[in-house]
Amino acid sequence: MEVAWIKRDGGPRRVGVELELGGLDLEEIVRRVRGVVGGEVERTSRYAVKLRETAVGDVKVELDAVLFTEFKLRGFLEGLQLNKLKADLDDTVERILATEARRFVPFEVVFSPLEVGRLPELEAVRAALAPESEGTGASVYNAFGLHFNPELPAVEAGWILRYLRAFLSLYGELRRAHGVDAARRISPFIDPFPKKYVRRVLDADYAPSMTELIDDYLAENPTRNRPLDLLPIFAEVDYARVRAALPKEKISARPTLHYRLPDCRIDDPAWTLGREWAVWCRVEALAADEAELARAVKRERFRLRHPWRARLRAWLARWRGGRMRARRPVIGITGPARGGFPAWVCTAWAVWRAGGRPRRLRPGRFGEGTPLPPLQGLILGGGADIEPTRAGIPLREIFAQPDKPPREEKQRRAAFLLAPFFFLFRRFFSLSAPGTDLARDAFEERCLRAALEKDWPVLGICRGAQYINVHFGGSLHGELHGFYGERGNPDSLKPRKRIEVAEGSRLRDMLGRATTRVNSLHKQAVDRLGEGVAVAARDEAGVVQAIEVPAAGFVLGVQWHPEYLPTLAVQRRIFEHLVKAARA
Repeated sequence: MEVAWIKRDGGPRRVGVELELGGLDLEEIVRRVRGVVGGEVERTSRYAVKLRETAVGDVKVELDAVLFTEFKLRGFLEGLQLNKLKADLDDTVERILATEARRFVPFEVVFSPLEVGRLPELEAVRAALAPESEGTGASVYNAFGLHFNPELPAVEAGWILRYLRAFLSLYGELRRAHGVDAARRISPFIDPFPKKYVRRVLDADYAPSMTELIDDYLAENPTRNRPLDLLPIFAEVDYARVRAALPKEKISARPTLHYRLPDCRIDDPAWTLGREWAVWCRVEALAADEAELARAVKRERFRLRHPWRARLRAWLARWRGGRMRARRPVIGITGPARGGFPAWVCTAWAVWRAGGRPRRLRPGRFGEGTPLPPLQGLILGGGADIEPTRAGIPLREIFAQPDKPPREEKQRRAAFLLAPFFFLFRRFFSLSAPGTDLARDAFEERCLRAALEKDWPVLGICRGAQYINVHFGGSLHGELHGFYGERGNPDSLKPRKRIEVAEGSRLRDMLGRATTRVNSLHKQAVDRLGEGVAVAARDEAGVVQAIEVPAAGFVLGVQWHPEYLPTLAVQRRIFEHLVKAARA
């Protein structure tokens, strides 16, 4: 059913948009927004700017933390009554804390309500902000979101209840349509409505007055942390009632719903505001169709009363539709004979999510006399260094030791005290393996030869990428210190290193972008390319970060660890393309 974007009083319906992102500072965000929509800059605080009279109305940019935007820190210092100390330190302390907060607190870009038909005008702003920005998937700590604030046709109990019922009936479908990442679904950000409240709202006999609707909501949802936050519209209707129940909650009264998406994937080139808005429009269409809404509410009530029967029905529907019949290709994942559990778990999960069936391959289990299991694809995992003579590393690099700054006395004491803990951590949970592993070298040579003979798609991760190059006759750098100089090679599980992806490469087609950020856990890298091996990506220091073998079909090596970046859609595409090639 087509949605009418007209209010009951005849005026056009509007929608406000709030976009959260990281990776850029306040001045850069303001510069980019202003470059698209213009406007006059009004600085309201050190952490907030308002752009007035832009092409899309007023736009606010602020650090999304009440501690700073509402000057709570200043109030705290004043409360100490240390006037001289406060005068000397308050600005410094605020600046330091704000700098630290930027690591996990997003900047929020808030657009004034626009007519729904003008929503595409904001896409140009999103596109301008996207380069170098960080979205939800850049880190497990990035609780960044996208919020829509749509006006209702009328601020009446009947309309609010209709939209709430439509949303609750579609909640699971909306999450799937938005593609909310599995890692985000299990995070504590944005709690779903309590089942008790959902059952009450979907009850066929539930027909509350506005006062009853507000009181029932406040009793079960005394928080802003709901996917469809009704507190702003209830505050618009009866501010005193809402404020009495929640005296400390930050609530702005406005005649809109507040739809809170748990994902803002601004760093994903395939992600757009229009795509996410189209998902919300399913709620609009259902709320506008009373007969279909009644059927949807009835189905959701059945699901709540008989969850296992509802799941069985859904499973059978998918089976009949052919979605369950596609066989998962088996992807072998190599690793050491002992240890390597974190890498195996993360890589196996990535393969399973991509539609494959992971199979662990270790030299201790598949010795020379034991045949490899039936496979359709191969991943050479990360881990210990390749034996230096096999890797063609010069002796001067084998024995070279990078210059290290002398340790202070406190550092030496801390290292001594923590040594047992680090020993146990590396023994059982280490993400990397020191030294070399000759048995694994020989085993992976056997696996790679089998994969190339049988035309399996091959993905090499970190050590695996290096091994692909060595197999084709290439060599490695045994020490990278000289490439990075005083900056050093960033050693982080988080995507801190920027790489350039080669134009025309298979990797460029997979990722859909020319640059991206990756993590970095390697101490060696590709030096001389093997026969038929091509560079697919380099970092800013010129170190090879990805290789391909175009003549061998799907043979790709990446120097980083995409399995440790499960929230990044751009990294998941590597495994999706591998599984797709294996299925083909």
